[in-house]
Amino acid sequence: MRLENKVVIVTGAGSGLGKAVSLKIASQGADLVLADINGEAIAQTAAEVEAMGRKALQCVVDVCNGESVNKMIADAVAAYGQIHGLVNSAGIFSSIPFLDLTERDWDRMININLKGSFLCAQSFIRQAVEQKTGASIVFLSSISGFIGFTKSAHYCASKGAVRQLSKAIALEFGPNGIRSNVVAPGTIETPMNAWIIDDPEMHKQSVASIPMGRFGKSEEIADAIAFLLSDEASYCTGSELLVDGGQITHC
Repeated sequence: MRLENKVVIVTGAGSGLGKAVSLKIASQGADLVLADINGEAIAQTAAEVEAMGRKALQCVVDVCNGESVNKMIADAVAAYGQIHGLVNSAGIFSSIPFLDLTERDWDRMININLKGSFLCAQSFIRQAVEQKTGASIVFLSSISGFIGFTKSAHYCASKGAVRQLSKAIALEFGPNGIRSNVVAPGTIETPMNAWIIDDPEMHKQSVASIPMGRFGKSEEIADAIAFLLSDEASYCTGSELLVDGGQITHC
């Protein structure tokens, strides 16, 4: 299996893309560190991972808190000895007109989507450098990090910044054998996109913008992430993989 003997940390593992990624990479042989702020949610994910015969360490983590993140890494090393992959999947979305954005709205978005990715990557890299085994980090950006959307300035800013964070890490830590890449989903069938999927008019407009004529599935994002975590992507770093059904080609 392509991820056999790998230990991978997945943030936001309790639901949505994080859960789909966790199940996908478990099916490909990885043992997991499941991180989420919702303990009940990761318990359910862990049960499904363990049903596949893989190990699942559950960590209730606030990705915006450095101490919480450092404890997650320490617990992972204590449980497994080494860690080999990190998927920064924890994130939020909200649709708010620009002039209605408050400082609190802005700070919450940037803290979870960008600061959380920074803190997790930094703590993970410290351990990876010490191990001298090489490692792979995958950041979740979005097509919103490439193109603008109305009523989403704070989200677009956070996801664009994640792209640049990944590139800087790839440059600085390539000599250490640490790879850093981005997966940028389009409109995917997840709870985060329910406001589009469940609104008939929004659904129609959104699908019309996608050359493949449908929304993506969580498993399709998980497949892309599994590839970048694996040794099959050993020469991929600083790259960005758009998984959007061609949606970005309209812009």
